[in-house]
Formats: sequence, structure tokens, C-alpha cells
Amino acid sequence: MNNTQTFIETKEYKRFAEFCDACIKYQYMGICYGLPGVGKTLSARQYARWDYLEKQINYEKIEFIDAHADEKILDSHTLFYTAPSVSATKLTGALHVIGSRLNIVKDVYRVRIGEKELNTSNAFEGINLIIVDEIDRLKLQHLEQLRDIYDRHDLAMIFIGMPGIEKRLARYPQLYSRIGFAHEYQKLSKDEMHHILEYKWDELGISIKREYFSDYEALKNIMKVTNGNFRLIHRLFTQIERILEINNLSSITTEVVEAARNSLVIGHN
Repeated sequence: MNNTQTFIETKEYKRFAEFCDACIKYQYMGICYGLPGVGKTLSARQYARWDYLEKQINYEKIEFIDAHADEKILDSHTLFYTAPSVSATKLTGALHVIGSRLNIVKDVYRVRIGEKELNTSNAFEGINLIIVDEIDRLKLQHLEQLRDIYDRHDLAMIFIGMPGIEKRLARYPQLYSRIGFAHEYQKLSKDEMHHILEYKWDELGISIKREYFSDYEALKNIMKVTNGNFRLIHRLFTQIERILEINNLSSITTEVVEAARNSLVIGHN
């Protein structure tokens, strides 16, 4: 496998982006839930442009602030945060640090291009959406911290988790009453998966080429095994590449795909 994977804007991502836009428009809380591996986290990071922003706010020394920023930084209004598996008591502080660092980078960039410095004191100044991933990890007291941030600031908030999280949150009426939208992130349809494997091959970041397939049945078998799950596609191709190398093979057959599938621990997807 290689590391050149680019984000593929699927229909489900476009539905997710519309869901985020609606939460921002109405300043609602929203819930996004779906099976593991379907693309929830990747979509959230893409919407927030977090791969870009993370580089801007992870500075260690003051001289590195704004080191790689460009005009996109001023148009960044979404925070992405992965709920920690432990020590969630510092959740509020962590979100304030992220927001403050982003605003500092914006201000330094404004100074560099000759605009007036804003000197923002509010960590969430200019932020219109906070996306919290892995919401299943949090307990009631941590959810109350998030509700407090939501109540104190004019912004939207989206929780991302596993199926059933919407039912769990319904147990907390003060929080649940603020939720305006729910979105189920679904796996790829057969038609869209076929289209991606046929025409978006290079964007998947897979080093194996399509011409390695001995017949179309092998490709169909991959579609059947992965069942529209992006993460599983990459796990399966890792095993296929390994089997080809170990056995000194040059083509992918249905037998190779089946051997790769048997090397994986595949749960319900």
C-alpha cells in the first residue's frame, strides 16, 4: 500500500456535508452515526479541513506560529476533536486550547498580510461548528461540558458515534432537546463502489494495479467481501499484496481474494 490516498467525495460525503451545513445554518446540535469504517471520521476531517488545520495549530514554539498558513486559514470555522478514551475531564480545556490556537494563527497571519490584528480573547470567536468524534467514549458529565459550550456560544455542534448513540443520548433530555438533526452515515452502494473501483483506483492509494486482476470475477469478489466499507477495502488489499508477494504471484484471482479475506477478522459490516 502507498500513502498517496486522496479523499474521494462520495454521495454519502455530500449528504454529510449538507447535514453539517444545515446544523450551522440553524445553530443546532446534530448526531451522525454509522458502522465502523464507512467514512464518518474521514468525512468530518475533510469537511473541517483538519489535515490542513492540524498542521497550523500543532506548533510547539512561538516562532512556528503561522509558519505554513495561507489565505485558507481565515476561512476556517470548524473545529474537529476526537473524544479521548481516558481523562475526558479535561475535554473543555482541550477544546478551548484548539480554538485559541486557531485564532492565534489567524491573527498572526492577518498581521503578516497587513490587516489589523483582532486580539481575539474568545476561544470560539469565528467558530461556527464543533465536531466531536468518538462520542460513545464520553459519560454524562462530559456531555454536559459540551452542552455548556454549546449554550454559551453561537455555534453548532455535531456528535459522531456508532449506531445506537442516538438512543443513548435520548436518555439525557436537556441535551437531546437541543438536537435538531440526525444523520445515518451509510456504506457505499454497489453502483458507487463499482464506479470507485473502476474509475477512482489511483485515488484509493492502492499500489496494486487493475491490470493485475486475472478476471472480472476477482474484482466482483472484492466488492462482495468489503460490502461498501472503505476501511475494509484497504485492509483487504494489504492482505492481497502480502499474498502476491509471499507466493510470487503476478495476478489476482478469486482464490487470492478469498485467501486474503480468510486472513482478516471481519465482523458485521
